Amino acid sequence: MPFSDIKQPSADYRGAKTFRLGSDLAVVIWDLPPVSPTSTRPALTMVKPPVPLVSVTLALADGQQRTLWAMRTTRVSMPAVIATERDGNVVPVSIEPASNLPPLDMEQLFLELAPDARIRFLNVLLTTWRSAFKIAGDPYFCLIVEDALNALAPLPRPARTTCELGRGRYLIETTINAEFDDKLSIYVVGSASVSQLRPKTIVRRRMRGAWQTCHFIAEMPSLSPPFQLVLLSKNGAAIRQLTEREAQCPSLTRWWADNRDAVELRELLVQHLATWPNGGPATAIDLQIRAPLKERHVQRAAQQPSGQVDLALALSDSLLVGGWYHDPSSMLAGIDYLQADGKAVPLDGNIYEFPGWAQTQADKSKTDVTGFVARLPLDQPLGPLLQPRFQMRFASGAVKSLIPPPQPFEPVLQRNQILRAVPPQHAIDDAFRTILAPTLREVEQRLGKTVEVKRTRDYGLAQQAPLVSIVIPLYKVLDFLRFQLSGMATDPWLMANAELVFVLDSPEIQDETEHLLGGLHLLHGFPMRLVVMNRNGGYARACNTGARMARGSLLVMLNSDVVPCEPGWVQTLIEPVMSGALGAVGPRLIFEDRSLQHAGLYFGRDQRGIWLNHHFHKGMPSNYLPAQLARTVPGVTGACLVTSRDIYDSVGGFTEDYIIGDYEDSDLCLKIRRAGFEIGYEPAACLYHFERQSIRRSQDYMRGVASQYNSWLHTQRWDDDIAALMARDERPPSNPEPASPDDRTLEWTNA
Repeated sequence: MPFSDIKQPSADYRGAKTFRLGSDLAVVIWDLPPVSPTSTRPALTMVKPPVPLVSVTLALADGQQRTLWAMRTTRVSMPAVIATERDGNVVPVSIEPASNLPPLDMEQLFLELAPDARIRFLNVLLTTWRSAFKIAGDPYFCLIVEDALNALAPLPRPARTTCELGRGRYLIETTINAEFDDKLSIYVVGSASVSQLRPKTIVRRRMRGAWQTCHFIAEMPSLSPPFQLVLLSKNGAAIRQLTEREAQCPSLTRWWADNRDAVELRELLVQHLATWPNGGPATAIDLQIRAPLKERHVQRAAQQPSGQVDLALALSDSLLVGGWYHDPSSMLAGIDYLQADGKAVPLDGNIYEFPGWAQTQADKSKTDVTGFVARLPLDQPLGPLLQPRFQMRFASGAVKSLIPPPQPFEPVLQRNQILRAVPPQHAIDDAFRTILAPTLREVEQRLGKTVEVKRTRDYGLAQQAPLVSIVIPLYKVLDFLRFQLSGMATDPWLMANAELVFVLDSPEIQDETEHLLGGLHLLHGFPMRLVVMNRNGGYARACNTGARMARGSLLVMLNSDVVPCEPGWVQTLIEPVMSGALGAVGPRLIFEDRSLQHAGLYFGRDQRGIWLNHHFHKGMPSNYLPAQLARTVPGVTGACLVTSRDIYDSVGGFTEDYIIGDYEDSDLCLKIRRAGFEIGYEPAACLYHFERQSIRRSQDYMRGVASQYNSWLHTQRWDDDIAALMARDERPPSNPEPASPDDRTLEWTNA
């Protein structure tokens, strides 16, 4: 029979009484004398007090106070004394084993407590006492809690299972009082256990009189109704009965498609799915793509503001937002991001605006508008949310909804979106420093975590490691491999002392590449290794992977569009590195028309103060006398760069946070310089360079913003070093005497 049917002999606890609370748990109850001050704190004293000993003092309906002590009992009686300091009351009490005690009558107890005290005691039962005594699975305690809930709500409101999200995860719907806040603690009370749910909760603001619809996600290994739910808030408690076993909607996909207007709840589900270890984020993305929100923007009008958000990337700690607005009558007060809880957050804290134009679909007319990009910090990640919501806020207080199209979630596509957020002519420090740079950095880091070696294939590698490893990254363009490999295969020294390490950074052409390299190996016999990446990760990652897979003590970083002019070039380049005279060295590179492409790098500031990479004597004839001088230079191009493995590893190889492929080579040279080594240019080694044949395949790079970001990042990182270096090293004289071949590696001069 329920405990509420067992009446206690008396509700007068001025003489302390003890009751059973659990299988081996007792509660001592004592009412303070009416004359006691409200600040009186009684103490329960025992010869050997149990641990833990937990108490709570509650207000009674008549204005007096009642104190309850909870403790574990032993097999024998435990004498105790209740005493108060101020009035000298001393009350003896004997605490018997729990099995000998009468059950606590929750109905009678709640009748005597003040309304707020009833909620407080329920809170103590579910939180402090349940946790302190670890009795969540004690059947006797569960019945006590059930009795308490029945006393508080004999006919509880219903809760229902809206949808099963996955194994052991359910979307629960109920109603709560409008005074409740969104910070709810939720407990499941059944006959065998009392457990706490830790869901993310949301209150949807659709009013039903004084009630609000409340949804939350429950993770329960087995849903076995009936059981009761307790929703605790600082404003009260709600007790709900869940009786239905079957979910109202057969699948999450069906529910999602049928509830496109439940935008706040959909955002809650996206955040929750993002935390699932297996397939959760992918599920969230698939749902949003299958049933997206309807895009919303404000159409242009003669006097009314208009606008659109077309960029809204939800990142780990921020939201990147971009779009445009037109405000001919100065009626617009701002653009806000709408959180799932309905709070509007203005975008004006970290925003960059620039002039632009918008075109109508109907008549293709153009209007001058204000473009913007903003970065909004987030307290918690939004998960893979593809359509964050915004609003245009007018000076009158009116608002209009803005919903972007579904945003990309894959790192490369996100990076491309970021690079298009600002036109190249407006990509300046104000746009990069606090808005674009942090987001690009995060996207690049996420991209890097997805890049790995897919497979390797060796072609005739000897067991003994060679002296030199030539690392050649491949991206889409294989046009020059036949000529490059033929030029190296006719060099007997290379055939005997070097290996080729090709790193394929575009795995979609793996079959074509393997077929080509297999045929070239049969033709020339050059020892080779092919490393196939799982995806395109960029020039720096490909080079670093190749260096890790290489076996030689000297590294030649070589582009796939660089072809030797004659044998002996590697021997010439490695000599100053092996002797310790240089940390890295680069050759003379010429275009197919035999004009100079590279005779060393130097740095020059543009009109904005950004350091740009320049090539000495670029475009001059190959035999231009100033380019015939072997000398130290500020840097050399990564198209052909020679260094030792020890130096390369010690400086961390190429830095991997530049976009697509640019400025990594000068960055590496500056790292080698910072480590205490000089960089050299050796004109006696000459190679053809069919410049930028691979990077031209990337339309996003050729738009210009990627290059501007790379130069900006490079300047942020190396400004002081470059300034000091360029103050030291002047450009070479216009007509120096060329060094003789015998002296070229002995008499290095400063550029």
